[in-house]
Amino acid sequence: MDTPTEQNPPIPKMKFTPGDYMFLGFMVLVLIAVVWVGILAHEEATKTEESKHNGELLVAWLTEAGTKRFEPDFAHGPCAGGPKAPEHAQSVALATAPEAPASAALAPLTVAAGAPAKEDAAKAPAMAGSEAAEAVAGAKDEAKGPNTWGGCIEHIFALKEFKEFKNPFFDEAPKFAAACVPTDASLTGAFVIEKMVATAPGSAVPYIASQFVDADTIEAKMQLRISICDKGSYAIKIAEFEF
Repeated sequence: MDTPTEQNPPIPKMKFTPGDYMFLGFMVLVLIAVVWVGILAHEEATKTEESKHNGELLVAWLTEAGTKRFEPDFAHGPCAGGPKAPEHAQSVALATAPEAPASAALAPLTVAAGAPAKEDAAKAPAMAGSEAAEAVAGAKDEAKGPNTWGGCIEHIFALKEFKEFKNPFFDEAPKFAAACVPTDASLTGAFVIEKMVATAPGSAVPYIASQFVDADTIEAKMQLRISICDKGSYAIKIAEFEF
């Protein structure tokens, strides 16, 4: 007896409907959006890391300077610690200023052959006077008082390693802010430097952070904290250190 053979029905060809095309197009757009958001997030993260790196470089410089700035031969005068010379430095400079040689006043002025001596006698008091003026000017500078943070940070950003510092979010020179405020987008990438003021012994909080302004003196050792403002203007702490 012959066994009947089963025949599979033909498979119908798949046809895309307009709805299918719309769905595929939507998925392509979603994929593009996800990739684009990832690129933007990576760029923002890179800029944040660059800002943190700038802060770390500044911390490293200030930390090293903090160990040397009380030495007499410290190379960065505006950031030096300790009080400057007292107000009587000018009178001391005047007292110790070089005087014109007495022989200059006694040089012959009427002898024809002594004309060069006459010129030397005229120049000597002027040279002595200029040296005295330089000494007085230096004394006045020393008598101005202790250095301030404003003068120090201006000196730092004039150095070769900091001259090209840029805020990567705005491609401009970095600025200092009193605090990071999430509602202020202009603070993105800004530095926040605070001085840690010790509280009274026995207090629950050992330090109180206060804004470090340009007029603050830097004559004594101090504890500082540096933060940067991220893309959302939230504070990211970099380090606490002694300066």
